[in-house]
Amino acid sequence: MVEERVKLCDETIFQCSICCNNINDQKNVYEIESCHCQFCKECVYQYCTSQINTALVPIICPNGECNNQLSLNELSILLPDSQFQLYNKLLLDHEVTNDPHRLFCPHVDCGHILSIADERKTRKEYPMTCTKCQTTFCLKCRSQWHPNKHCSDLLTPYEMEPDSNIKRCPRCRFPLEWIAGCAQIMCVNCKHIFCWYCLKSLDNDFFLLHFERGPCRNRLGHSRASLFFHRLTIVGIFIGLTLLFLITIPFLIITAPCLLCCRYKQIKNRLKNLTKLGQRFQQQQYTPTTHPSPSSSLNQLNSSSLIDIEQESRAVLKSPLLSSPSLTTIDKTKSDVPSV
Repeated sequence: MVEERVKLCDETIFQCSICCNNINDQKNVYEIESCHCQFCKECVYQYCTSQINTALVPIICPNGECNNQLSLNELSILLPDSQFQLYNKLLLDHEVTNDPHRLFCPHVDCGHILSIADERKTRKEYPMTCTKCQTTFCLKCRSQWHPNKHCSDLLTPYEMEPDSNIKRCPRCRFPLEWIAGCAQIMCVNCKHIFCWYCLKSLDNDFFLLHFERGPCRNRLGHSRASLFFHRLTIVGIFIGLTLLFLITIPFLIITAPCLLCCRYKQIKNRLKNLTKLGQRFQQQQYTPTTHPSPSSSLNQLNSSSLIDIEQESRAVLKSPLLSSPSLTTIDKTKSDVPSV
């Protein structure tokens, strides 16, 4: 294991997780300051420029499992001056748009940042005057102040003219630019889907029926054939899911008893094993351990000592010294002496 670690530490070839190319020169490897994730410099530069071009700010780490942001210092080194200035502008727009206490002046040529003391005023029809251009607008709909009218969804502010290429999201008021393409727009900030011309929500309009009637009819930006194939694809997906659901229901009904029986047997075996373990534990806990009592130990010691003494006495009696005649006469005299 130690040799493998040493080999890994001595390895000089780096593989970028974005382009999957091997990089021999460590100077071309870029390490992000906040999370220390490593990529090749070219991939990090391309990633940052694409995020800025699509207005996805703040820029986070290219690693999908990492949510750390790239700092302004490292972005100023990576990006040219024009891209870095554009990033600062987009970052300011993002911060002001998501701040309930600040807003941009809705006038096209102004763009001054205004502060709101009370956030609850934005939910009501309340007039506010810009300190730079002296324009009075409504805080609720961000349009010109209308003292004798009520706010409505069809009321469009100054910058949201039907033919304008710069508008704000009707939900989060994030500024968006539309050059060409489909009129079904998804906000990059809040992911809200709406129509570019009338700003009506299209979140639940899967078949795009909004472009079949009203002032936005035939203004989707796609041909009738592509729209037909789009609807046909959605219908096919719904039919496929329905058929899959209908096929799986009988299969589940047939296999459900077998699965329940197998599960029941597994649970039953586990319960049996648990009961056996519990019985064994109770037996081991309540069976008395046989310890020798002091009296029995003493009796064993006495009996063993008596046996040893008997054997020693027999051995002594059989010895030749005790079998001599002098000793036998002494024993006889001792026996003849009357006992007192």
